[in-house]
Amino acid sequence: MTHKAATRQIATALGIGACLFSGTASADDLTLQSAIQRALVNQAVVQQAQHMIAESEDQGRAAHADLLPALSLSTGGIWTQTQNGQPRFVSANGARELIGQIRLQIPLYAPQAYALSALARDRSAIARYRLQQARLAVAAQVTMAYYQLALNDNELAVWRRALTDARQMFVATQEGYRAGTRSRLDLSQSQLTLVRIRMGLNQARPRARAARQVLALQTGYGMAALPALAPVAAPLTALPGSKMLRQQADQSQPLLRVAEGEIQSARSLLHYRRAARLPVIAATGAYGVDTSTLPQSQQLGWQAILSLQMPIFGFGRNRDLVAAAQEQVAAMQAAKAALQLQIRSRLAADYGAAQAAANALQDARTLEQTARTVYTMTRKGYLAGAESALALQQAENGWVQAQLQTAGAAIRARLTRAQLALDSGLLPDQRKPS
Repeated sequence: MTHKAATRQIATALGIGACLFSGTASADDLTLQSAIQRALVNQAVVQQAQHMIAESEDQGRAAHADLLPALSLSTGGIWTQTQNGQPRFVSANGARELIGQIRLQIPLYAPQAYALSALARDRSAIARYRLQQARLAVAAQVTMAYYQLALNDNELAVWRRALTDARQMFVATQEGYRAGTRSRLDLSQSQLTLVRIRMGLNQARPRARAARQVLALQTGYGMAALPALAPVAAPLTALPGSKMLRQQADQSQPLLRVAEGEIQSARSLLHYRRAARLPVIAATGAYGVDTSTLPQSQQLGWQAILSLQMPIFGFGRNRDLVAAAQEQVAAMQAAKAALQLQIRSRLAADYGAAQAAANALQDARTLEQTARTVYTMTRKGYLAGAESALALQQAENGWVQAQLQTAGAAIRARLTRAQLALDSGLLPDQRKPS
């Protein structure tokens, strides 16, 4: 199986490539995909990474330009101290020298310049990997904020439905109390149930507002402009194999790609240090005048220079610099191995959390169905006068808690799968491999 096919299979298994939403969704509803894409455009950390790429590319072009010929102008006048009309030290032209030349310098063999050019390319690659890392970090923050708001919205819906039912039962109890079929204890118990549900709703509202504000900040919306969330469905597909996820992480995780780039950058630096022991050969062509008299137009001419610069002895400086560069390569390789272990450990922990979340969702659904049946039967019995208000309160409390548990379990199941995608180096909204 190719890497692209494996990526597509993992995305589908994690519920990334398929529809994430169920129920009646409006075209204006905010999906996780649109929230992440908006955050990737608006968040400054992504823009910073993009500027860093542009900077590294400019540095790479500048380093490559050092390998190309350079044209320059050299001009000036030199006055030499003389005695009896003769220079007091060796001079080719005499007491005064006038120079005016256009020079073309051509590097013929410059190993350190080649190494610096390779180092600049490696750092440019690292900057691109860091952009992918920044995009994943932003996606992780937005995913967490999105599902937190979805959870709070679901909890609000549960409390509102419970409040509607509690009001209906309180009205029915009041009528029964007036008719003499219900005791004052039943009336007080119904009122207590209504107060308790209102308290739960009042506590859920500020949490939902805070979650909405966080998501609005992450995506660049205003609080009033943030659209309603699309309904979030529980995952339907089975989890992919842990081995497949590890392979995907080894190939796509930007942190590992950055570590590989750091290793290659350290190797380029090692080549630069070793190149300090090699000769540098350059050629220079000059056209102009170099004379001790007033220059004349017929004195203009060409000059060619071939230079060789060769280090001979530096008291061990180059040897120590090469040894330090070798240690840096070894350190980067060890850092990559440690990072790979950390990622695989995180992936294993998140995989177990995803499996536990899937089991918890199944159990919560079963519990909710049972609690709903109990509440429905108790409510019918209460309206018929066969059950007390205390029994109804207990049944209603059990059903409300079961609904809250199911809502939380569904969001956690979706969130743990999104975390597995992030661990594998994929965006939670990625629909096809990059």
